[in-house]
Amino acid sequence: MATKPRELQPIDAYLASVEDPAARKTLEALRMQLRKLLPGAVETLSYRMPTFKVDGNAVAGFAFFKHHCGYYPFSGGVVPALKSELAGYSVSKSGVTFPPNRPLPVKLVKALVQARLAEIAAKGKKTTAARKKALITERVTDGAVKEATGRDWKVWMRALDAAGASALNHKQLVAHLAREVESSWWQQSIAVAYEQARGKRVVGETADTGFQVGVVRTLPMSAPELWELLTQQAERWLGAGAKLELEPGKGFEVPKRRGAPGVRGEIRVVKPGQRVRMTWQPDGWKKPATLQLTLVPKARGASFHVHMEKLPDAETREEMREHWSKVLGSLAKD
Repeated sequence: MATKPRELQPIDAYLASVEDPAARKTLEALRMQLRKLLPGAVETLSYRMPTFKVDGNAVAGFAFFKHHCGYYPFSGGVVPALKSELAGYSVSKSGVTFPPNRPLPVKLVKALVQARLAEIAAKGKKTTAARKKALITERVTDGAVKEATGRDWKVWMRALDAAGASALNHKQLVAHLAREVESSWWQQSIAVAYEQARGKRVVGETADTGFQVGVVRTLPMSAPELWELLTQQAERWLGAGAKLELEPGKGFEVPKRRGAPGVRGEIRVVKPGQRVRMTWQPDGWKKPATLQLTLVPKARGASFHVHMEKLPDAETREEMREHWSKVLGSLAKD
């Protein structure tokens, strides 16, 4: 019985398609270097080129063109920062090109990778700092809350602990505060500040909608054409094998396929030509999220707005951001 040939992984397939022997040899060697420098990195294709990702961040990519190879750090800052090390190479702000028969030196590749990793780490620190500033107790001073409510943040935290607020949900907590605080804005602010301080709420999560994310893109088609795509070509935005009837109460399923879980859900709201609201529950999710698609006519084309609510956590929020960005990107290319 004949053995079924092994399906090539994305980078394997890319390298197999490179007809120039010198270029293929150079890029295969570069791939091995990157594997040693980035153990555990995900190997995939991004912008149609072999790419190494670490924690979702593209760190290094390479490609072969008609007469040269290219190395890309997916950053506009890495190449300029290594200007002296790259002397003699043809560079742009985003990459380095080199002849197929003149591979990049191992030390130079290592420097490019380390510079990109350092940049990502620095960005992560800035993000963490920004999140801390997003805490209500960081944004609203003790003096402001005391002047408006008679108590500063520390006193409010102690008072709410003493009242057993840790056992209350958000609605109950606001109702409790309403007994002492007249302003609904301060009721909500104190409630959220308490939930953040006691680990009941993460920055980026709202009381009613949980973690949420929005992605929008203007596509080169009219709103009626885009609506027809949504209703008649579900596979193009839901996934291969998807079948959909845009009627409230109707369920839908997207079969599991390589690299993507199955998804099920139910249509909740349909405003023809304008908006669809539905549940979205991939395999493995304990509870469904809410997915809303909105079409907005533009002078040239139409904007496709994707909004998701009630996502389980911040990591899933970023996964959904990447997922829908890819979906809208593929629609824009068609």
